[in-house]
Amino acid sequence: MNNEPLLQVKNLKKYFVKNEPFQAPKDIKVIDDISFEIGKGETLGIVGESGCGKSTMGRTILKLYEPTDGQIIYKGTDITTFSKKQMLPFRKSMQMIFQDPYASLNPRFTIGDIIEEPMIIHNLYTPKERMERVQEMLNIVGLKPDHIRRYPHEFSG
Repeated sequence: MNNEPLLQVKNLKKYFVKNEPFQAPKDIKVIDDISFEIGKGETLGIVGESGCGKSTMGRTILKLYEPTDGQIIYKGTDITTFSKKQMLPFRKSMQMIFQDPYASLNPRFTIGDIIEEPMIIHNLYTPKERMERVQEMLNIVGLKPDHIRRYPHEFSG
């Protein structure tokens, strides 16, 4: 059995440079030396005050922001220095869910459409197989089959 972590984050740092007139540029340390591992099937919740760097950490791990320092290892591959083009094959299995569900989920799409959309974008499965996967995902998170036709505002919590 392979005990290799799904994701390893080692000493991750993300600094932004603040430039002000007539002053030397300053580093704003948003993420400063964060390390953790997530195994396959595990869930990690990131909790903190507004503005503490939770979203920046997620964006940096997904390589939407370039890390200032540290290492990101995904499925045994060090992706820290990967270009956008090199990241393309990895993007199929990575996703960030933003804090605001109204900004994250298109209110004009049903939950079924929202779950199916990445499979369409990445040209995965036949339409029938996609519907089966959508139903499977709903079941995994404890939703009923008829929830497939509901819109985001029809859910709470």
